[in-house]
This record gives sequence, C-alpha cells and structure tokens, in this order.
Amino acid sequence: MEKTGFDHFLDDKLRDPAFQQEFERSRVEIAATDALIRALEGARAARGLSKAELARRISARPEVVRRLLTDLGGNPTMGTVLEVATALDCHLELVPNRGRRSASVAEAARHARAVTPAPTAGSGSGTPRRAVARARSRAR
Repeated sequence: MEKTGFDHFLDDKLRDPAFQQEFERSRVEIAATDALIRALEGARAARGLSKAELARRISARPEVVRRLLTDLGGNPTMGTVLEVATALDCHLELVPNRGRRSASVAEAARHARAVTPAPTAGSGSGTPRRAVARARSRAR
C-alpha cells in the first residue's frame, strides 16, 4: 500500500520524541475510551435492551445514548458512563497496569475483548459475570 501525504507527515512528526510520546499517550487514551464504550454496548446487547430503553432508564434522550454508543469521535462524560453502567447492572473498576504507567494499545484492546461480555440469550442481572470479573481482578 502506498503511503499518503499524511503518512509521510506523521512519520516525520514521530521522529520527535516529545511528539511520539504524546501521540502514544493519546492512542492509549483513545483505545481505553473505545474499549469502555464497546464494553457498555456489549452489556446492552447481552441484556437485550434497545438504545431507546437504555435512554429511558437513565432519563436521557435516545440520541444521547445512540451518540454515546456509536459516535467514533465521542468523548463521553464520566457521569454519563456511570449512569449507563449502573442502568446495565454493571460497575467500573480501577485496575493497576502491573507497575506500568499505562497499558499499550494492544494490551488495552486485548483486555477490552476479554471483559466485554458475549451476547447470550436470556442474560439475567449479570451477577455471576460480575463475581467472575471480581475474582479475575483479585487474581492479578
């Protein structure tokens, strides 16, 4: 595949260590946000809730939930994420990155796939899934 003008521009910028560090930090942040949103969307789908029903549960307009779960450039507020998680009978946890400042993009993506629930028919409250997640968290 032939490189575009932007690819060449980015290659040049990435030679600057300060730019590269900030670029990588931003990539990790974006990957973490994306992983969180995909996990919320997976939990919604696993519970068989429509986006409109989820919006009703958090007393928001349907477009707020639709934008949260589908907008690629979104940057949701923590309050909205917590409301949605609570409505999905989920919670957020802060888990150390095993002595590192931040996880790599690849690690963040692997972790997101590992914790995103697979859609199942007749998913209940998610309590057993939460217990497994807590046990996994303690094992780290």
